[in-house]
Amino acid sequence: MPLDRSTPLKWTAIVVRVLLVLFAATMAYEVGRAALTGGENAFGSRGTQSLVCVASPSILDVKGNLFEDPQRRKAVAASSTVYDNPYPVEKGVEFAYPLPQICKDDSSLGTQLLYQTSRFATPLVLLIALFLLDRLIRDARRENGFDEVVVRRLWFLGAFLIVSTLAASLYTSIVETGLAVSMAAGSVRQVWEMALFGWAFPWAFLLAGLGLVVMSKVVRVGAHMREELEGTV
Repeated sequence: MPLDRSTPLKWTAIVVRVLLVLFAATMAYEVGRAALTGGENAFGSRGTQSLVCVASPSILDVKGNLFEDPQRRKAVAASSTVYDNPYPVEKGVEFAYPLPQICKDDSSLGTQLLYQTSRFATPLVLLIALFLLDRLIRDARRENGFDEVVVRRLWFLGAFLIVSTLAASLYTSIVETGLAVSMAAGSVRQVWEMALFGWAFPWAFLLAGLGLVVMSKVVRVGAHMREELEGTV
């Protein structure tokens, strides 16, 4: 009785499909919530629900900070509440504590689009990666596991994870840094250093993508060996 090659991947395909559906539904809910309410920071002083919060620049990196202003230094000695505003910010911008963040309420549509796209950049990449994985398993069940199409899809999935997660995380860092700089009233020093320091480097996804690329090379060698064996027989 011939072995059904699709059987070992049956439950794997089911699990991946369920994860894909759940992830897509969750992301659709979050995107819809962001469009209607402003997302994770869903409140605003005027009912517009458009608060944008990003990591604040370092105090010393912004010109006009309290350490460079003699009058503010004297005020600090008299009252610690001055630390609530360590450097000048644009109108409508406030500091959020205890986290070192600055928030702008009633932000413009352009600001919201930048902020929300930075939030969903990496989740979108993961959603596409799950879709590619689902197609990979489907082809592996339909064809032979060592088929050239499966090898190519395996390599593409790994390369996609490496490149896309790097690009998405870098985009998020640049956008959030740009928003933080736009909220500060004084000019910000060392902006690119700030962006790189705040870059959440996607080590886990890079290792996963590299593993898939290496696995595709191994499977390709196995496919060539299988073809040579069949030719010999």
